[in-house]
Amino acid sequence: MSWTSLQQEDNKSQAPIEAGEAPCEPVGEEVQRLSVIHSLPFLLSEDEPQCMHRVVPKVQQVLPNASAEFHLAASSTFLTILEKKLVHPRTFTQTFLQSILSSIDSRDPVVASAWLETLLDVIDLLPAAVIKSDILPVAISKGQISKPIGARLTACKLLGKMATKFEPYILKKEVLPLIHSLCQDVNYEVRACICSQLHYVARSLDAETVKPALLPSLVELARDEETYVRLAAVETIVNMIPNLQTDTLKYTIIPLVKKMCEQSLRDEDLVMVKISEQFGKLCLGLENLLTLQEKTWLLRHFQKMAELGLPQVMRTNVPDYNMMPDVVPANTDNHIACRKNCAFNFPAITMFCRTAGKADCFTQQLYPTFRDLACDPYFMIRRTIACGLNEIASVLGSSSTILKPELIKLLRDDAEEVLQGLVPRLGQTMVLLSKAGSFSPEFMDTTVLDVGRALLKCETEISMTTNWRLHAMILGQLECLPHCMPSDFIHSHFIPVIFNRIHVARPVPCRMAAARTMLVFLRYNIKQTQKSTIRSRIDTDLRNSDSCYKRMLFVKMCATAMDLFSRRYFKEYFFMSLIGLSDDRVPNIRLKLVTMLPKLKAMLSLPADRKLLTSLEACIRNLLLLEKDRDVMAQLRITIQALDAIEVRMDVSGTVPATTKEDIEDQKKAEEEAKLCAGIVPAGKRKAAGNQMDMKGRTTDYRSTISDRKTYSNIPTSSTLKTVGPRQPATSFGSTQHKGPMSRNFSRPQ
Repeated sequence: MSWTSLQQEDNKSQAPIEAGEAPCEPVGEEVQRLSVIHSLPFLLSEDEPQCMHRVVPKVQQVLPNASAEFHLAASSTFLTILEKKLVHPRTFTQTFLQSILSSIDSRDPVVASAWLETLLDVIDLLPAAVIKSDILPVAISKGQISKPIGARLTACKLLGKMATKFEPYILKKEVLPLIHSLCQDVNYEVRACICSQLHYVARSLDAETVKPALLPSLVELARDEETYVRLAAVETIVNMIPNLQTDTLKYTIIPLVKKMCEQSLRDEDLVMVKISEQFGKLCLGLENLLTLQEKTWLLRHFQKMAELGLPQVMRTNVPDYNMMPDVVPANTDNHIACRKNCAFNFPAITMFCRTAGKADCFTQQLYPTFRDLACDPYFMIRRTIACGLNEIASVLGSSSTILKPELIKLLRDDAEEVLQGLVPRLGQTMVLLSKAGSFSPEFMDTTVLDVGRALLKCETEISMTTNWRLHAMILGQLECLPHCMPSDFIHSHFIPVIFNRIHVARPVPCRMAAARTMLVFLRYNIKQTQKSTIRSRIDTDLRNSDSCYKRMLFVKMCATAMDLFSRRYFKEYFFMSLIGLSDDRVPNIRLKLVTMLPKLKAMLSLPADRKLLTSLEACIRNLLLLEKDRDVMAQLRITIQALDAIEVRMDVSGTVPATTKEDIEDQKKAEEEAKLCAGIVPAGKRKAAGNQMDMKGRTTDYRSTISDRKTYSNIPTSSTLKTVGPRQPATSFGSTQHKGPMSRNFSRPQ
């Protein structure tokens, strides 16, 4: 790295500018400056003394008049230096921290904001003594009423961040007086900003101090005339609940919350929207302190917020609805946002409803609201309630059967966005409803038929969209059906659909998801005739297909079958069919097969599998003699080394003892398959989360996560598949004498 550019900048900054000539900076010099600032952490790690002596002073010299891009790069670099501890904390304080403190006063709001964010992050990493001596005086100075609004806003953010670093006595002496002053600021933005920082201060104070030190200011801010301030107060109240004493919550916070709820519902302003957003946390935070009447009141208020703007509610509240259209309030954005927040908080309110004092509280009070939200005219609200359906079912437990009609409605929804919210957790929801008794794998009724039809309609609708990820996801979620519905129903209604998707679905992940679901259906089917039919069709349609893509899919299905089935089952029904593709005319299929040979050998045991071992050796020998493709041959050499390292297990007694975790799992699979073959439904079949299901719940704060998607291995496309002429038939090898299992060295003949 050359530093000539920095020296040239220094010389040019000292050169006089002729009259009328505007100073200009070549683009190349700016690029070099950015290169230097981005390389600064590396230079410090390589040679700190030299870098501190030659480079850092130049950077500090250029910084005051640098471009916004240079400032943004420098702010990120300075934080990296502290995070990686590339310099001593004292050196950072004396050199880099001073540059940060001077740069937060930049006239460019973007630059000032970037440096302020860096300073806030730096506070977390610096010792409390440094913060008190270097940063606290800056915050106190900027928080004075004589300073501009921007400076006072900066002071609010700094005080909230620093509060977590100080001891209580320092807070009371140095910080609280300024916080009280800012709470009384004439500008509403400053009052709202300091209000949003109060819960950080409360965390560092003991419970006895919070009440006299912060509660009066909080109550006053919650009653502020400005909506913007009251919005911040709502969120602060929720965040401060863990730091307040019981009597404070009972006699101050709960009455204050009720008053804010009533006032905001009358005004239908943004405060109402904020309360609906925080309502779940608020109810669960105060749950243990509320009386039965207060819990009932909060539930009723939640219902009112969830009903805002709904046509059926207007119709019941307004006499002669059709004759008085002007009286009906408009379905405003606040109404939609409020209902959406209520749908988001519904799992938390369902949990809160359990302690409301009535066994059928959900049925009487919340279910009508849930039904309205699931049928809401705005699709984003239906999507939100669909995202939380599995959580609601989990909270209700055995009472979740009441959700069945809404599940069917959501499955039949025409909006793709709603299905995007429902499908990722569909399997978990289905299993929960099955455990509650809505439907069962043991008997057939109208509920099974209704839900099955809704599932088929949902899958059909998604298959006609361009969202192949969602299609692959619902095909994967259908793996839960053996835990929920009878085998006969699955075989007659879903097996044909799954085979159709294997054949006609264009995206490879969709075909792979359908293939895996087919194997799950095969494993849990309890009728041998149906199992034989499925296996026969897999061989006919895939393994013996004229399409190389379908034969490749069969090979990949076998890789999946190794994980789903026991070794005994795989060896009986898949082993020979798989290695029979070793003479396939498509190199990519042979290449994939070669990579699977070590796993095939690892599942063998002698003497029971001697015939399979002989066939495997013949397959390898055949490949060594006839293989012409260089990629397959290269992989074959690697595979043979792996095969030589694997010793076939010896089983004298007839049963291989389970010594490893894999052996124990395989033994459990074999026992379960034996019960299924006997027509006995295993006890664990109804468990909500099995090894074969990919069903993830939402996070604890009830925010939906629809980004969980299956990841599939790369599959060659038509442009990468190689084709060659017909291969010669495999040479037949007789039985050989084994000195040791697969001990022969298969070297390629000259």
